[in-house]
Amino acid sequence: MNDLPVEKLVTNITQFFPDYSYWIFDMLNDPLLLLDESGMILFMNEKARKFYGHSLEEAQQLHIAELDLNITVAAKYLHTIRQSGDEGYIFLSTHKKKNNELVPIQIHARDIRIHSKSIFALVIKDISLERQLKQEFEFASRIQKNMLPAKYKSPLVEIRSIYRPYNYVSGDFFDFQWENSQILNGYLLDIMGHGLATSLIMSALRVLLSQAFTKQLPLNEKLAWFNQQAIPFLAEDSFAALICFSLDFDKQELTYSMAGINHFLAITQGQTRVIKKPGIFAGLDKKADFECHTMPFGSGDVFYFMTDGLFELLPTPTEFCPSGYAESYRWLFRAARSPNRRDDVSALCLHIK
Repeated sequence: MNDLPVEKLVTNITQFFPDYSYWIFDMLNDPLLLLDESGMILFMNEKARKFYGHSLEEAQQLHIAELDLNITVAAKYLHTIRQSGDEGYIFLSTHKKKNNELVPIQIHARDIRIHSKSIFALVIKDISLERQLKQEFEFASRIQKNMLPAKYKSPLVEIRSIYRPYNYVSGDFFDFQWENSQILNGYLLDIMGHGLATSLIMSALRVLLSQAFTKQLPLNEKLAWFNQQAIPFLAEDSFAALICFSLDFDKQELTYSMAGINHFLAITQGQTRVIKKPGIFAGLDKKADFECHTMPFGSGDVFYFMTDGLFELLPTPTEFCPSGYAESYRWLFRAARSPNRRDDVSALCLHIK
């Protein structure tokens, strides 16, 4: 069946190791398959035999296409590996074990020339756990996105948003809610980090912020209360950046308080400005104080509250940001899709009617 016996093959490959026989391949930590030029299995190391459930004798009766469900044309499969050269060819597939269990795998394959013959070496990695984790992260990502408020439009204000996690899950969150028919409150939250732990912390802080905005306190005192309550949920080396705002449509006055997100864009009377104020990150000091700041607003004004991940992508906003709402939103949206992005990206975009 195979024109190059296993014993001869191993002798050729291990000629520099005369004291060893083919069981040297059993020292590898990953399953290894060796194929002949037609794709017949010449050898499975011990890890591969345990993984697939075949004995060596059984394996030598199999063609790789009997294991790999993605192979439709064996010659094309082997040609692709051969053309990859010394770098090898890495690809994903699904393999079938002896018990008919299907397993997602990653294959690192190389074509090795021995005495003018091609020997195909396939190192197998079970990626079942990685695949499961990816699916869980994708599910967590959908949950996070579904928790965000939808775009909103009323006779007083139009609100749109930008949200692009750096990976599957995000440490960013934002929300807004009406206190009464004339006062709109909101916030933008950015927790240090991008991973699953960060997203879990975000869920806890989201609840605390919701509680903070129910309290009959000035905006900066709501932020101070949140800061105190948030510390137990943050690791020692972690913190949260935050900006809170309140729009009073009776007074036509914007009140804001900053904690680590110390800037936002305001387009008022056709002029773009970057509003900056100091404010310590939340979660660092239980006794931290925060300040309230106010500014007037009128019909047609635009406010963009955004995380650092987006702000750092903006090229000189006061020069390049368009003054109109639709144009400036598109400009911001394009910046959020920049290939230079290194962080989660989020923004709340408010247009006063």
